[in-house]
Amino acid sequence: MSRRLTVLSLIVFVASSAAPAHAAGLEDIHGHTSQGRTVFLVLTDAAAKGLDGARKVAATAQQRVPGSAVVVLNRSEPAQRPAVAKYRVAGAPVPLVLVIARSGLAVGAARPHANGAVDRLVGLVPTPAKSDYLRILHERQVAMVVFSRRTMKEQSPLFEQISAVNRTPNRKVRSVLVDLDDPKERAWIAQWKLDPAKVTRPLLIFVNPQGRIIARLEGAPTADEMLKTSRKKVKGCGCGNPNCRGHK
Repeated sequence: MSRRLTVLSLIVFVASSAAPAHAAGLEDIHGHTSQGRTVFLVLTDAAAKGLDGARKVAATAQQRVPGSAVVVLNRSEPAQRPAVAKYRVAGAPVPLVLVIARSGLAVGAARPHANGAVDRLVGLVPTPAKSDYLRILHERQVAMVVFSRRTMKEQSPLFEQISAVNRTPNRKVRSVLVDLDDPKERAWIAQWKLDPAKVTRPLLIFVNPQGRIIARLEGAPTADEMLKTSRKKVKGCGCGNPNCRGHK
């Protein structure tokens, strides 16, 4: 009898240990994104079929993105309602794999059984700077994207002025610093149609919450100049911005 109880207890323990595979939620996702990790979120529910294949696709994408994580979320579980609401996936087809950037934003998704699903997921992962940029726009702020490198003489005074901007109360502009020599940002720099070798002075590009370019400044403008530029209105579409709807 005692042996049977021991075996039964072991089975119950193993089953309860395996159950949390579907118990992921916002806290789990935040735990990864707060550490700077991209999350491949496998969305499923009680009626979904092909979950194993979705897990495999997410795991393959994870292997290609260093430091990323895979989280499975079962939207049928009442505890997952906050996550379902946040990512607006109540009516999404399942299984589905979403890409959650380190900022916590969902930046895209792919059906796991579609051709090229892994490549699509990997391609959706934003660079660290782009992740910050997307979060700024999402929060309805103006993004001031600053491209520079250490060897630029104007970088030090520029950063001092940016610090002054950051101390300004009620400002509606936030900065994103991009090192032109950072290999992690190479793809995003290319999306701005910039050749790092030809950028000899710091370049500041101001983008409004709609993703339209407000203006560009070079060198080390003063904090007042940056703040005034960030308040300008733009007509039409600044199609130099890779996230502008009119950009091709």
